[in-house]
Amino acid sequence: SRAGARVVATARAEDAGAVRELGAAEILDHHAPDLAERVRRAAPDGYDVHLDTSGHGVLADAVDSLARGGRLVAMVGLGTGPAALPLSRLYTRDASIVGFAISNATTADLAEAARGVVGVLTGTPWRPRIADRLPLSMTAEAHRRLEAGEVRGRLVLTVS
Repeated sequence: SRAGARVVATARAEDAGAVRELGAAEILDHHAPDLAERVRRAAPDGYDVHLDTSGHGVLADAVDSLARGGRLVAMVGLGTGPAALPLSRLYTRDASIVGFAISNATTADLAEAARGVVGVLTGTPWRPRIADRLPLSMTAEAHRRLEAGEVRGRLVLTVS
C-alpha cells in the first residue's frame, strides 16, 4: 500500500520487481492481451482513482474499471489523437475524468505537492531508479536512448 491506498500497477514484465519495490500490491503485464479483464479482476469493486500515464487509448477500459464515484486522471494525451469515451458508462457510475498537466502548476502548487511527497516518503525506503549516468557531452545520446525507449529509469547527466 502507498499512503493507505492499495496500488495496482501495469508495467513491462521486466519492470515488475522495481514497481513492486515502489509499493505496488499487484503488477499486471501491460502487454497481456486480456489486460482490461485483469485490471477489473484485480479490483472487483472498481478503482477509486485510475491514473492514465500511458496514452495508449485505454480510456474506455479505464472508465469500465472505475468504482462508483471514481476518478480517471489523464496525464498524457498530446499527440495521441482523439479518444472515444463511453459517456453513459461514466455518468452511470457518478465518475469523473480530470486532466492533469504539471506544466500548469504554479510555484505554490509545486511546493505543496513537494511537501506532500516528502510526507509520504518520510520513513519509507525510496530511491530513484537510475538507469545510467552520462557526461553532459553525451546529451544527444541520452535523448536518442530516451526517444528509442531503451531506458528503464532515469538518465543522469553529470558535469565534471
